[in-house]
Amino acid sequence: RLTTELAKKHASADNMLIATYVNYNRLDFAFTLVRHLIALQQPHYLVGALDDEAGRGLQARGVPTFFMSSGLTTKDYGWGTKNFRKLGLRKCELILSLLSAGADPIVTDADALITRDPTPFVMRLRPEAQVLVTSDHLMATDDAAAESLELPKRASSSAWNIGYFYLHHSALPAIAHWKRMCEEHPDLWDQNLFKDVFKIGRLRFETSGADAIPQAEVDKRLFRGYNGTVTIGILPVATFCGGHTYFVQRMPQRRGVVPYSVHTTFQYSGAVGKTHRLREAMLWADDAAYFDPPGRSFLTYVPVVRRELLRPAGVMGVAAHFEVVHHQLVQLRAAFLLAARLGRLLIVPPLTCGLDRFWAPHNGTIPGSDTRLPVEPCPLDHVLDLENGISKHALPDSRLARDPAGRPLGGLEGVLREFSFLNNSRTPDAVRQSLAFPDPPADLSAASLAPLAAATARVLHFARMPDLYATLPPADATRVRQEMMWYTTLWCCSKPAAPKTPGHIFYDMFFDVVPHTDKSRREWTEPWTPKFGP
Repeated sequence: RLTTELAKKHASADNMLIATYVNYNRLDFAFTLVRHLIALQQPHYLVGALDDEAGRGLQARGVPTFFMSSGLTTKDYGWGTKNFRKLGLRKCELILSLLSAGADPIVTDADALITRDPTPFVMRLRPEAQVLVTSDHLMATDDAAAESLELPKRASSSAWNIGYFYLHHSALPAIAHWKRMCEEHPDLWDQNLFKDVFKIGRLRFETSGADAIPQAEVDKRLFRGYNGTVTIGILPVATFCGGHTYFVQRMPQRRGVVPYSVHTTFQYSGAVGKTHRLREAMLWADDAAYFDPPGRSFLTYVPVVRRELLRPAGVMGVAAHFEVVHHQLVQLRAAFLLAARLGRLLIVPPLTCGLDRFWAPHNGTIPGSDTRLPVEPCPLDHVLDLENGISKHALPDSRLARDPAGRPLGGLEGVLREFSFLNNSRTPDAVRQSLAFPDPPADLSAASLAPLAAATARVLHFARMPDLYATLPPADATRVRQEMMWYTTLWCCSKPAAPKTPGHIFYDMFFDVVPHTDKSRREWTEPWTPKFGP
C-alpha cells in the first residue's frame, strides 16, 4: 500500500515524486515509461498497481510499486465507460494520499511518457506554483524555446488535461474537494470536475485591484483559482505535448526542442494506435525480438504521392484529399499482398494526408490549432484501423503464423513495422545493413515471386510498388477484398449535409474496383466518389 514512509523514501530531496498507475493489461506502457525515467537518471518515481496481476508484474521487473486494489477490470477501461469513470476516483484517491504524505507529485497517466526530466522546469516555478497542468490547447502562446508557461487568459480556456500534472502538497484542500465531487457525481468525468473545482470563485488573472495577483506570480504566468487560494499554470503545449501537438503539428520538432512529455491523446485506434504512434516516434520500449524477430525478414518501398493535388491553390478540398490518400492505398494494398506472399513483415512507409482528422466538422485543420497542411508524416491511425482491422484480418495465402481463429499471431506486430523502424538505433545492423533493391514482381504468381522468395537479404527495398492486386485471378481477388476491406478507417469530418446526418467518409481500400462491396456493405457499381456515412 502507499504509505507516507514509502512516498518519502522515493521522493527527491526537493520533495518531488513522479507517480503513475497501471493495470495488468497495460503493463507495457508502465515498463516503457520506467525505461525513459531510467534513461533520464530520474530515480524518484512510484508506479501504482491497479490489480494484483499488475503488482506482481511490476515487482518481477524491480519497479518500485504499491498496490491500489481498484477492483476494476484488468482489461482496457475504454474511454467514457463505467470502469473509466471509476478509474478517475481511484486517481483522486492516489493523489490525495500523495499530498497527505507531504509529497509534491508529478502525476502522469501511463500513456503520457516522460521524455525529459521535468523537475528543473517545475523548480523554476516554485515556490509560487501549486498546480501545473497540461492542456488540450492546440496553439502555443509561450516563448520559442517552450520554457515558459502558456499565457493564462488564452490557454486556460481550453480543456485541462490531467493525464500529466504537478501538484504541491499545499493544494490538498482543493484536491480533497475534487475527490468529494467525483464521489458525488460518479457519472461525470474526473477531468472536467477537476477544472470545475478550481473555477470555484472564478479564475483570477487581475494584475491590479482588490483581487490582484502578486507580481512574482504574474511574471511566471501563473493565475489563481479555487476562491483565489491556489496558483495555477498551464504547461507549454510545445514541450508538454498532447497527441496532436507532437504527432500532427510536430511543434517540438519544428522548434528543434526536446519535449518533456508526450501524451498519446488525439488518436483513433485505442491502445494499439497509441503504441504504434510511440513506435513511429521511436519512443516505445520493445524487446530485442521486435527489432530482430527470429526467422522473419522485412519488405518496404518508396511511396509515390500525388503532390500536384496538395493545396494547388492554397486550399485543400475533401475530394483531392481522398485522391491523395487512395493513391497511396493502392501501393500499400500491393505491399501488404507482397509481404504476405513472401512471409515478410511490411515496413509501412510514411503516409501523406491532405487534411487533418478530428471528431467534429472542420475545414481541413482543427479549429484553434496551428496545423500545417499537408500532414506528413500522417499518423497511420488516421487512415488505417489498427485496432480492429489489420491486426484481426489476416490475408489469405500468407505465411503468417495464425491463432486458431485465423488471426495473425502477435496482432499488429505480426504484420507490419512502423516507418521509422530502420532509423531506430535499436534495430541491429544485421537487419539495417542487409539490404537488397530488387525490381517489383510483374504479378503474384509463384514464378514471379520465386527470385524474391529466394532472397536472403533481411530487407527488400523496392523503388516503387505497382498495383499487384490488379494481377490477381478473380477468385483470389475476391478473397483478398473480403479481408483487406477492413484495413481502412474513416476521415472526419465535413459539416453534414443535413441535421443529424453523418459528416464522416470512409476510406476504401478497393475504391478503384468496379463493381465492389465496401466494408459498410454498400454496393459500388460506378466509380468511387466521397460519400458521407454510414
